[in-house]
Amino acid sequence: MFLQKKHSTESVSIETDIAESLKFLENLGANKDKAMRRILSGVGTAAKNQVKKAYKSYGLSKGTGALYKSISKKVIRSGKAVIVEAKAQSQKDKVFYGYALAKGAHITAKQGEYLTFQIDGKWKKVHSVILPEHDFVATPVKKYLTSPAFGQKLNQLVQREVNRIEKRKQQ
Repeated sequence: MFLQKKHSTESVSIETDIAESLKFLENLGANKDKAMRRILSGVGTAAKNQVKKAYKSYGLSKGTGALYKSISKKVIRSGKAVIVEAKAQSQKDKVFYGYALAKGAHITAKQGEYLTFQIDGKWKKVHSVILPEHDFVATPVKKYLTSPAFGQKLNQLVQREVNRIEKRKQQ
């Protein structure tokens, strides 16, 4: 597993060594590439759910906002990894802000003298603001990948593939 750093989004690419399981499934007659994509998709969904579960514990308050809703997973085109990311984008200027929240940022006013925003119903005017780092994607994913829950999920996904092979052989 490695953290993939992007300028526009905060994402984690999950590459897990499932070679032994894939070899077992291939010996049973599974299509290795399809089985790998399905297993990685299941692992990605579980990792995404862990990010959403831990969201508020990272100081992010609105579990229904655009950033929360943008937390997603996708299996990369090669089918060898799955990416968990938060790709929230501002409506006005189409700037991705998931990365700035995850890695921290110093934001200064560009066209006006002040940044104006609302906190707890009160309007604030400041020249600049420092966003603290909230590693709300990578940390929960890394924690999940070292947990017993990950091993159980992987076993469950492999068993699902075995059941799929057996069902296909019975037809």
